[in-house]
Amino acid sequence: MGNAKKERGMTRREFLKASGAVAGGVAVGSTAPGLLTGCATGATGGRDETKTAASVPKDIVETVDTDIVVVGAGISGLACAVQAAQNGNRVLVLEKGDFVGGNGIGTEGIFAVNSAIQQRLGIHINSVDIVAKELEEAQYRVDGSLWIDLINKSADNIAWLQENGVQFSGVVDNYHTGLFQTMHWFRDSSAAAAYIPPMQAAAENRGARFRMNTQADMLIKNNGTISGLYALNSDGKHIKIDARAVVLATGGIGANKDLLVKEGWEKSKVEEMMIQSVATVKGDGYNMAMAAGAKDHLTNGADLFFNAIRAFGFDSVPPYDSPLNASLGPASGGPVLWVNQDADRFNNEGIAWYNMSAQATACKGNRETYTVFDQAVLNTYTTDPVDAEIVSKAFTAANEDSIFRANDFESLARHFGLDVQNFVQTVNRYNDLCKSGRDLDFGKSPQFLKALTTPPYYMAKLINLLVVIVGAITTNKRAEVLDGELKPIPGLYAAGVDGAMLWRNVYMQNMPGSCMGNNVNSGRNAARSAAAFIKG
Repeated sequence: MGNAKKERGMTRREFLKASGAVAGGVAVGSTAPGLLTGCATGATGGRDETKTAASVPKDIVETVDTDIVVVGAGISGLACAVQAAQNGNRVLVLEKGDFVGGNGIGTEGIFAVNSAIQQRLGIHINSVDIVAKELEEAQYRVDGSLWIDLINKSADNIAWLQENGVQFSGVVDNYHTGLFQTMHWFRDSSAAAAYIPPMQAAAENRGARFRMNTQADMLIKNNGTISGLYALNSDGKHIKIDARAVVLATGGIGANKDLLVKEGWEKSKVEEMMIQSVATVKGDGYNMAMAAGAKDHLTNGADLFFNAIRAFGFDSVPPYDSPLNASLGPASGGPVLWVNQDADRFNNEGIAWYNMSAQATACKGNRETYTVFDQAVLNTYTTDPVDAEIVSKAFTAANEDSIFRANDFESLARHFGLDVQNFVQTVNRYNDLCKSGRDLDFGKSPQFLKALTTPPYYMAKLINLLVVIVGAITTNKRAEVLDGELKPIPGLYAAGVDGAMLWRNVYMQNMPGSCMGNNVNSGRNAARSAAAFIKG
């Protein structure tokens, strides 16, 4: 993907290794305090451990009144704030971190169908093809009305963003591997410049207020209705916010290792994975929603993970386009061989070129996974001097448990403690298939069948590079948070990846820009639903 971006004239980014009774109400939340892609998230708010508070915080230093409080100033939080302010509601945005944008700073564009830009380019898409394909990919486990809502509003979302100062490059494509030309690229290919500043300005110009370094802590419930929350200011003191509606847009659970284990990842893999998600994304919205009685969706959350080689580090500067440990690097598959702890080949290594997120979940069930390639393959990933230097510095004693090179396959297997005989047989079988041009085992595309014949040979242990977990709180298409009986919790909404319900377990990155599209769409939906609730 990095190389494809260079062809667009984009510059390489620096690569770095790198609750209680109150007037009849109850405070519910957590009490223990606590880096893309086509996908973006909001920022944060909340605490790590979920618990019903026994009493009102004793250190309240301020009380604020507003119509809607938005927890998180990321992509969906900004969309919600702008729409809510346009609706005439008083809006307060709480941001746990010290910057606006959250994980969304690396987002490169947004999904839409039949937008004005697409029409000018002669791109015409039948929406039913998208709905049918995504339902099939999800094994019909998702609510198709959510996709219809997103698709039907997507062209208007593009126009609305432009009205609010968001600038697009005019390029619409399939994001290198997608099934349809739905990716509307931002100008400069980054939301950091094209989306976040103008949307913050649009919100503030309409009266929305932002409070940075302010951590949402506990929701306030009155007679079953959410009526505000408590938050911690930059001094660690509580403030009470009386509101008619609360919108959770906290960016999911990506930096909370305990919740990653709960979502389904082995603890050992969580401990060794590299986390690209913003460090403040601790599942705060999820924790508060669970304390308020929301139905848990976490174990169905969609993984947006990539494979990675620890010795190569990861790109920490938007738009995260390194060809080494980005979505389509030597760890991701393609012209390489994957083997598991038994030295067996186990899957089609080309799946990332169909769904970038599938690469990690394909390896999720292995105790260990290794990628094997030769010098000819590595050369294709190191045409940039920056990347070549990273690779040259990777082969140190400290990294021998991550990557190793040798002039024969037996040495690779012995180094990582694999069955030598079986490993050599696996490599020989793979090379024979490559030379024949047909993968008779897993059906990998012939374009990726590159025999490993150019020494030295390389073998690296794969770990995970976490981008985000998409979806943890059960919601409907109106962005209402649902309880255990799938009924709305009055006054409570979730936008962005906090409440994304379009996917199950694997984020289908074959529909380019759809997570970003859902972030904007759900943010607007939450604002509209909250406005109707307040009015009603």
